[in-house]
Amino acid sequence: MSVYATLRDFFTPPSHLRTRLTAKRLANLYLSRLEHARGAIRLRSYPTKLTIEPTNVCNLRCPACFTGIGSVGRVRSLMSMDLYRQLLNELGDTLFELELCNWGEPLLHTELPTMIAEATQRGISTLLSTNFSVPFDAARAERLVDSGLSVMGVSIDGATQESYATYRVRGQLERVLANCRLMQQAKQRLGRTTPHIYWCFHVFPHNTEDIAAARTMADELGMELVVEKGWVVGEEWGRDTPYQYFKNPDPGRCDFLWTRAVVNNDGGVAPCCGSFYREDDMGGFDYAAAGGRAFRAVWNGPRFRAARRFYAQRPTAEQATAEERAHICYECPATVMWQRWQQHAAGGGERATFDPGFRTNDGFNYFWGRRPAAPPPVAAPEGPREDA
Repeated sequence: MSVYATLRDFFTPPSHLRTRLTAKRLANLYLSRLEHARGAIRLRSYPTKLTIEPTNVCNLRCPACFTGIGSVGRVRSLMSMDLYRQLLNELGDTLFELELCNWGEPLLHTELPTMIAEATQRGISTLLSTNFSVPFDAARAERLVDSGLSVMGVSIDGATQESYATYRVRGQLERVLANCRLMQQAKQRLGRTTPHIYWCFHVFPHNTEDIAAARTMADELGMELVVEKGWVVGEEWGRDTPYQYFKNPDPGRCDFLWTRAVVNNDGGVAPCCGSFYREDDMGGFDYAAAGGRAFRAVWNGPRFRAARRFYAQRPTAEQATAEERAHICYECPATVMWQRWQQHAAGGGERATFDPGFRTNDGFNYFWGRRPAAPPPVAAPEGPREDA
């Protein structure tokens, strides 16, 4: 890549819908990119993208999802509006995008439109992914559209109830499609062009023949169809198929350790979106004690600094302490791939000849395999069923 192209990419801000460019936002972006490129251990910048978990409850039982199979990584609850607003007060001026989903169904949080609206007012682009097989009506649709939501992905992995529910267990396809119509009708009534609504089709062996029909149905609903290969527990399926994952392994310092953060419903800061259990959190918040800078205290806390050091010098299993070996980032495929890449590049190797040593589905299985043998039992209410 030429010097011109490198500088152009460095200074070009992300093209998120509805992000308001400000001097403070841009200054933090450039500082964040510089610290990421340098592999800084202690950061002066804040993340430019934040993922929050409005709730870790879900109404479906998808088989390759921790929540879907009933695992309990932390107490099931809604993120409090107080915690959310304190996060926005600390991070809102520097964020380009806020993603409001991870392991739960975000639309089960009753104040989700308010959360989106408050981020929109700060000039932050907002994104959510939903199974959309939830009770919904025209009033809720208008409130969601009026919140300023930028992008909405709807997970619909089939064109018939039978194929759809094979993965989206307990989901009702007709309900999902009806809810999508309500959103498009609300956009028309309010004269809005957002949110952009995507039909997210995850391909598995059981639904490959549904793609053409799904494309036609998406067109009729005014949605854009996005087809991606679905990950599975265990051996990757169909390596010889034309379907691709949303992202393939590519050597680089992990975005989550420098430019992107994940905060769970209970305030626990996760190392990345693949982490599920509280034991792997990088830290938690105490805004009263931290004087409004609780996130920064965790962002530069010992666990984040340790993870960033792995990218500077990852100790061997013999050299590493027990604490380092137990760290979720120590054996993470992204960390190991970076080490392999550094060795490959030092020997004169190029990207074209580099073998990452794992595939996207292997990365998913790494996090899946970190489940504790016996998660602590926590009494929690069931999420709403599809007939609620």
